[in-house]
Amino acid sequence: MENIDFFSLKTDLADENDEILRAKMQNIFGVETRKLVTDGVEIFEMKVKNEKGEEQTGKRKGKYVTVNVGQTELFDSKAFERVCKVLAKVISSFSELREGPILLAGLGNPAICADSVGAHTVENFIVTRHIRQSSPKLFEKFSFCETCAILPNVFGNTGLEAAQMIKGIADDIRPSCIVAVDSLSSRRLARLCTTVQLCDTGICPGSGVGNARTEISQNTMGVPVIAIGVPTVVNACTLVSDLLSECGVENLSNEQQKMLSKQISGDCYVSPKNCEKEVKSISRLIGFSLNAAIHKEIDISQMRDFL
Repeated sequence: MENIDFFSLKTDLADENDEILRAKMQNIFGVETRKLVTDGVEIFEMKVKNEKGEEQTGKRKGKYVTVNVGQTELFDSKAFERVCKVLAKVISSFSELREGPILLAGLGNPAICADSVGAHTVENFIVTRHIRQSSPKLFEKFSFCETCAILPNVFGNTGLEAAQMIKGIADDIRPSCIVAVDSLSSRRLARLCTTVQLCDTGICPGSGVGNARTEISQNTMGVPVIAIGVPTVVNACTLVSDLLSECGVENLSNEQQKMLSKQISGDCYVSPKNCEKEVKSISRLIGFSLNAAIHKEIDISQMRDFL
């Protein structure tokens, strides 16, 4: 029988990781955090500054920004544009996002709802590399930045690592930056499809569900990588742990752990009932925010016409 620690918490979100860490430690060194609200949107920023910070947080040295965008499927057009502009501003704050060319990698398995954030983001991303080659005057008219996109799928479907495909394309087109979009895991159901995390340290596809593949980072790609992720699942053991803690239960007997082990495995994950609708909605927000950050002359209300 699998040995499960029901009080271990798994999350990919920097703010939740910081919350867990601060509950255990009084002093955290090498880490700088701040919280702010921009136009009604809550933003958490964390900078891991040195090796001590890496050791304590388990995160690589770099910048992490978690944006609580809310339930995007309930947004009207005004709310969508407001949050989109905030997220676009956060994206623009990453200096790695230069003028271009920019390569967007939509990671994950498009056939699995909770793992399709990357694919749906690509659907809402304005690609212009072909326009620059075939219609340079049109490219200049709209002040486009050169962009392109790839959907590498997953190792189990292709027999190829996503990192291998992206590296091959990057070596050919020489982008100034790679933006990798993937699904993440959270510790709370309320965070699913309501949060966007960005970082400049890259990403390891599948790590959120314990199936880590080759990382996609500046070290492996040779160019800066901005990772964007959305939590779409909660580890079942983490969910049980949080619920038990809220009920005041901090320890379980061996018999209780055995009973729970029969019901829950360490690789069991929970996603929301309306996952497909929520994933498509927040992916649209990310795609449009990327467009606003990259193609600065195009108004958000006009973006649908370019897709």
